[in-house]
Amino acid sequence: MRYLAAGLAFLALTLSTMANANQPVRVLADRTESLLKPLFETFTKMTGIPVEAVYMDKGLIDRVAGNPTEADVLITKDAELMEIARAKGLLQPHNSDLIRREIDKRFQGPGASYFVDAYRARLIFYAKARVKPEELSTYADLASPRWKEKLCIRSGYHDYNIALFSQMSVAYGPEKTRAIIQGLHDNLAREPKGNDREQAKMIHAGKCDLALMNVYYHPLMMDNPEQRPWAEGIGVFYPDQRQGGAFIMRSAVGLTKASRNVAAATQLMEFLAGKDGQNIMTHLTYQFPTNPGVPASPKIATLGAEQPGIRDGKFKVNFVDLNTAVKEREAVVKMLNEVQFDKR
Repeated sequence: MRYLAAGLAFLALTLSTMANANQPVRVLADRTESLLKPLFETFTKMTGIPVEAVYMDKGLIDRVAGNPTEADVLITKDAELMEIARAKGLLQPHNSDLIRREIDKRFQGPGASYFVDAYRARLIFYAKARVKPEELSTYADLASPRWKEKLCIRSGYHDYNIALFSQMSVAYGPEKTRAIIQGLHDNLAREPKGNDREQAKMIHAGKCDLALMNVYYHPLMMDNPEQRPWAEGIGVFYPDQRQGGAFIMRSAVGLTKASRNVAAATQLMEFLAGKDGQNIMTHLTYQFPTNPGVPASPKIATLGAEQPGIRDGKFKVNFVDLNTAVKEREAVVKMLNEVQFDKR
């Protein structure tokens, strides 16, 4: 009877796998369709497995918590959100030796709960005509009174800035971080609004001299004829290279706890972790790869070359543990409220 039961269990697993062979992998993502669709199309051509994706700007974690069977895979532009999903019990560990082997250990979530598929530095963009790179140094220096009415930034409550300030709170301590947030607010040239590209547009228009932006926006703007003039007059500076290093934003991929198609979902995750997917990701989005065998795009590797110590896109990273950073988010929001960051 024991062997019969085992045989029936194996048969059930086989039939289940066959039944799911052509079932689409369902993805919930807060990244844009234009970035992910080429990756999914390539994956489908390689494997024959279709991908059905829902793209949303906000509320991804609440959505999967409210309807956990809706998706097999989560993809977040901010890996802190993936860490929140893990803490809420919304993820299950992947069982992939390929992911464990191919992805840098620093970019693997606790207990194989998720992995970081790419990262980008949040840096200082400056007007070449009005600011010299030797005048720049650290994130904290942007809070100096000498930059009064010189700074542009998107909403302090955007996930990118929440992630940045949360990492600062871990690395610098809450007191120093609050002083930086206050100083940044005091130095605003205008009310925080728009996306990162709009900050570059404002530098080009002479409305401000400095902005905090993700590094990949520079090559993305260079690729856009209308936005190329914004990028051509802007330099990119990696802060804190003589101190702890620049902070990075991480995007992440995770397998949902309620996935009904684990085998195919794992294949998609392995594609995103492997050299093919990483090459497409880094050359399409101009982020840095987390697979050490994949080089950064030349368009990103040349940025910051006028800054001593920055070569081939290599820079000093202030690597803050995501689990620790997530715990600072609530305190950071409180700081932003106290200084009324989005009001000028």
